Amino acid sequence: MKIEKPIVLFLGNRQGYFSREVLRGILSMRSEDCDWEVWVMPMIHEKRQLKDCLKGRDIAGVIARGLKPELQSFLQQSGIPLVAIRGVETSDDDRSNGPHVDDEAIGGKAGGEFQYLNLGYWGFVHWQGVAWSEARRQSFQAYADSQGAKNSTLSLSQDERHCWDGVMKILDWLKGLSKPCGVLACNDEAGLDVLHACQLAGFSVPEQVAVIGVDNDRLLCESTVPPLSSIDLHAADVGKAAARQLRDLLGGDDGKEIHISQASMVVRESSHEIDRYLLTYQKAMDVISAKAVGGTSVAEVAGDCGVSRRGLERAFEKYSNESPAGVIRQQRLSAIIHLLKSQPVSLEHLAQQTGFSDSAGLSNFIKRMTGKAPGAFR
Repeated sequence: MKIEKPIVLFLGNRQGYFSREVLRGILSMRSEDCDWEVWVMPMIHEKRQLKDCLKGRDIAGVIARGLKPELQSFLQQSGIPLVAIRGVETSDDDRSNGPHVDDEAIGGKAGGEFQYLNLGYWGFVHWQGVAWSEARRQSFQAYADSQGAKNSTLSLSQDERHCWDGVMKILDWLKGLSKPCGVLACNDEAGLDVLHACQLAGFSVPEQVAVIGVDNDRLLCESTVPPLSSIDLHAADVGKAAARQLRDLLGGDDGKEIHISQASMVVRESSHEIDRYLLTYQKAMDVISAKAVGGTSVAEVAGDCGVSRRGLERAFEKYSNESPAGVIRQQRLSAIIHLLKSQPVSLEHLAQQTGFSDSAGLSNFIKRMTGKAPGAFR
């Protein structure tokens, strides 16, 4: 007999990088007693749309990003558990009860880099009417003021974003900034526009203009020359925390919390004169972390990074005390121990989940790495 899974709706922008990362975090929690049937719905703006969306479905709960307060109230009045994540716009009656990233940390991260680079003049590219952009602008301005750095803000209207007119407006603004300078863009999309403007104006990056974005959307950051440095907000952690919060609302509280990682700087060539070994090391660590549960090989990591095995090993010799193989083993072990502690499943099931042919192979790996049997971590 087929067991029906609870239906959970995710309401939000399906195209935006942040929303997709949040969704990735939600789906990753299905192995932690959040085994739901997740329906990814389009953004809903009116009550009639929400009613149609709910019609004919037995909805256990909703995770939403940017849902209007009146629609949040409608769901709550309907008795449907809701975790509401802050969206682009906020208002005085905003009722978002879900987790969110620390926008206030961004100013210090970028400002600290510009200080390290000895840049006395800073700039910020802001999207008007966007709540998270305003929070980042205020954070950056406050940090600049505290350090005595000169700071200029360029605000782009909705019509000037995602279009060539915005690039030309950034170009004119850059011409008026003292050089060398550092520019923080409110997100990676705006950061790419700054790089385009620099190229058109003939400004050298990063010698004359050092550029940093926010989000670490790797597809965007690595699509330009030079690649865009960015602040990683770990948006997937927001999705994990939202899933845990909804699980608690549905009566599955186990007292655990999901930690949202602190914002971290991912250095690329748009802000620093750095060698290729650092870029290789950073990318390799991303690849190893993403494949930690199932495991990977040194050859596969080298291939994903576009370097030879020896090139990968040289990068780790320069920037790590561990070899690539050692890091792979440690990351895999940490992921497996986390699963052992958090999942009441058999070793056979866990072996399949973590890429081992059988439970004996999994047990031998754990014993070899820790000197303990798997049961010691239950």
